[in-house]
Amino acid sequence: MKERFVHWGYLVFFALIAFLTSCTHKPKDTLFTQLSSAASGIHFSNDVHDSDSSRSFINEFGYMGGGVGIGDFNNDGLKDIFFTGNQVSCRLYINKGNNQFEDITEKAGLTTNVWCTGVSIVDINNDGYDDIYVCVFGKDLQHPAKNLLFINQHNLTFKEEAAEYGLADTGNSTQAVFFDYDKDGDLDMYLTNYLLSSKNGNTIFPRDRSGRSPANDRLYRNDGNPPGINHPVFHDVTLQANIKEDGYGLGVTVSDFNDDGWPDIYVANDFLSNDELWLNNRNGTFTNVISESIQHQSYSSMGADAADINNDGLPDIVSLDMLPEYNRRKKMTFSFMNYERYRLERSMGYQPQFMRNMLQLNNGNYQKDKLSGK
Repeated sequence: MKERFVHWGYLVFFALIAFLTSCTHKPKDTLFTQLSSAASGIHFSNDVHDSDSSRSFINEFGYMGGGVGIGDFNNDGLKDIFFTGNQVSCRLYINKGNNQFEDITEKAGLTTNVWCTGVSIVDINNDGYDDIYVCVFGKDLQHPAKNLLFINQHNLTFKEEAAEYGLADTGNSTQAVFFDYDKDGDLDMYLTNYLLSSKNGNTIFPRDRSGRSPANDRLYRNDGNPPGINHPVFHDVTLQANIKEDGYGLGVTVSDFNDDGWPDIYVANDFLSNDELWLNNRNGTFTNVISESIQHQSYSSMGADAADINNDGLPDIVSLDMLPEYNRRKKMTFSFMNYERYRLERSMGYQPQFMRNMLQLNNGNYQKDKLSGK
């Protein structure tokens, strides 16, 4: 009894100290302050009606959400905000200063009625004004629709010209990235697509690396301004560039991973499909070197980014998995990750994947033009 009394006495003592400390502790300074919609003028909400069958809400992509793009569309030195909408229209908010924004979507000509996903802000015609490229999953989740390219008219209005530029892709696209892959001085485009299949996303099936999969990513080369046309035209060079895969593409990032002066591509793929690390061969083609470069990947990659995490001058890779918030849910969803499944995935040609976020440190060991990481 005496020992138990002493034990609880210590607990009460330390609890009292903790209480008094918390009462006198000053709150830490914060780096960000939340602004209400009333204060900022931003009232966008990407409302999704998953209970209405007339809206063709039929697959998991309905929960993927939209995208946000930041650009200075009127060249006033203030950053404006463009939101993409799924079952609602995209919206453009112009920055009026002092964290005040104005919705000019309708008068800017940016109203949409398709399932929009990712957005890229790019000066595609090199006229000094930001343009907007919007990826489109489809008219809804059943019917295809073309991607949108809104060209800035220099007066806060836009004109949709994806077809004129050769970029009216009709795949189930999620995100585009503009970069000069062939180093000819203009911006080309890599487009990630999503595998819309009747199979469950975690069903193990053979990989389709023929280049003819409906989910095959696309590479569009910028061939400059044709005679008599005052803007560039893009051409699909996917197969010519050896881009062949069939993943559930959700994210893409570009960096020079092997430090040879040429941009490479990392693609984050959801579910069973592996991520890709496309090494630029410096001759207009790419080689997927992820199996030689990375020992294991996130299983359900939601997105990826590249940055020099440890300040050694080499770009590292971060990928995010679809991790549940709480430990109980993690344990419940981990049941399918068993050894038999692991072996079956290896036999079908898939690289090792695990349900966790990943930080791939670049160790700079480049052999035979292949990237080697940890």
